[in-house]
Amino acid sequence: MPAFAKSPKFIIGTLVVLWVAYVIWANFAEAHEVDFFLVPYFLKLQVRLSAALIGAAVFGAAATLIIQFFWRRSKNGASTASFSKRTLA
Repeated sequence: MPAFAKSPKFIIGTLVVLWVAYVIWANFAEAHEVDFFLVPYFLKLQVRLSAALIGAAVFGAAATLIIQFFWRRSKNGASTASFSKRTLA
C-alpha cells in the first residue's frame, strides 16, 4: 500500500467522498421533489432532490474557489509590497 494511502487526511477525504457519492446516488434513485418558492404565492420551482444536491455542491465548490482566489490575491499583494520596500531601502 502506498504511503499516502495510510495518512489520516487521505482516509478521511476518501470517506467523505464515498459518503457524498452515496447520498447523491441514494437520492437520485428515488423520485423525491423539492419546492423552491422564488416569489411567495406566485412563483414556485419544483426540482428533483438529486438536482438540488448536485447544484448545491457545485455552487459551494465554485464559491469556495472564488473566495480562496480573492483571499490569496489580497494577501500576496500586501506581502509583495512590503517585501519590495525592504529590498529598496
